[in-house]
Amino acid sequence: MQKRGEQRRRLIIDAAIDLFGRQGYRGTGLAAIAQQAGITPSAVIHHFGSKEGLLRAVLDEHDARSAERLSQYVGKGVRGLIDALLDNAEHMRRHIHLATLHATLQAEHLAADPGNEVRDRFLQRSRQLRRAMANILRTGIRTGELANCPDPEAVAAAILAFQEGALILWRLDPGDIDLRARYQTHLGRLIIDARN
Repeated sequence: MQKRGEQRRRLIIDAAIDLFGRQGYRGTGLAAIAQQAGITPSAVIHHFGSKEGLLRAVLDEHDARSAERLSQYVGKGVRGLIDALLDNAEHMRRHIHLATLHATLQAEHLAADPGNEVRDRFLQRSRQLRRAMANILRTGIRTGELANCPDPEAVAAAILAFQEGALILWRLDPGDIDLRARYQTHLGRLIIDARN
């Protein structure tokens, strides 16, 4: 019985990822999620308590998948950072609804007041990513992997800003934007310049 419950939770989360990504959080009702998952709206409430509870589970799942996928690059220096970012571009291309979910939820909650759980979660995640990238760049300077990176925090912020912007441009015009190629070019400029 417990396995069936976990399978049902997975179906609901996958349906929510898809629909939140395509229609936005605000534009998606529990009935649509339930219909796509092949269950009743009351079953969604049973598993998650509310739409907000489901959103928390979706964000937890997104973070867990990202952490698992990127864990292979931990401790591999600047080259590992570049590989992780390129892997992220490829992952977004293959899992378009997850990529869209991130951009959509972030945009929907950008203007929310401080204290809004989703906004604060994106803010915390952004700060963690910038700190982690800046630490990798600082380590690269200490080990000689980078020679010309006077401001690791600024480079980390530029990388994150590029990622967010590239995702939006790619989603607007996927036929004209080669996401991985754009990543390679931009990261090459930022990090290779720092190597010389």
